[in-house]
Amino acid sequence: MKRLSANAIWGIVLIGLGVLYLLQNFGYLKGPLNMIWPVLFAAAGIGFLAVYAVNRANWWALIPGFTLLGLAVLVVLGLTSDRLAEVWGGPVFLGAIGLSFWAVYAARRENWWAIIPGGTLVTLAVVAGLDAGPARLNTGAVFFIGLAITFALVYVLGRMSWAVYPAAALALMGIFIGVGLENLINYIWPVALIGGGALLVWRALRRNA
Repeated sequence: MKRLSANAIWGIVLIGLGVLYLLQNFGYLKGPLNMIWPVLFAAAGIGFLAVYAVNRANWWALIPGFTLLGLAVLVVLGLTSDRLAEVWGGPVFLGAIGLSFWAVYAARRENWWAIIPGGTLVTLAVVAGLDAGPARLNTGAVFFIGLAITFALVYVLGRMSWAVYPAAALALMGIFIGVGLENLINYIWPVALIGGGALLVWRALRRNA
């Protein structure tokens, strides 16, 4: 019965959204009535957050909750100014999704995997914000350093020893790009691969000796 009730509620929600979408396509939702979309997205986001608040086992609800709130802000920016939406839409939306994964990790520390999409999306949000801003920083370096910090946090917070290797590699790439030596990467990676392969062969021969 509970499942039937939940399905009925979601069915009504989908029907309502479809009707509103048709009304907008036919030109009935104009001017102030356009604000109904961010209100609906925000209400849905708050609803998902309420699902988590009522039962902390529903940590999954944090992802659509933060995402819908970010979408509501994105729509408000678009209705306010096309320029604002163009400049800050990407950083706000990506940042909201990234924060949702950080909230998942904060809710349950065993969900260490959430650090990876959380850190990656927040890094992309920062890069998008820097691209839109007046300061012309090397966003390539910022991207790799952000990913390096993400895997470093997986190592520290998630206690995953393997994460130190991608963290170190990404940090080196960020540093090389930041100081303008990205061309060296074309030589460093083949040498690293050859060295890693030689180490594996040496260990195999030593084990069989």
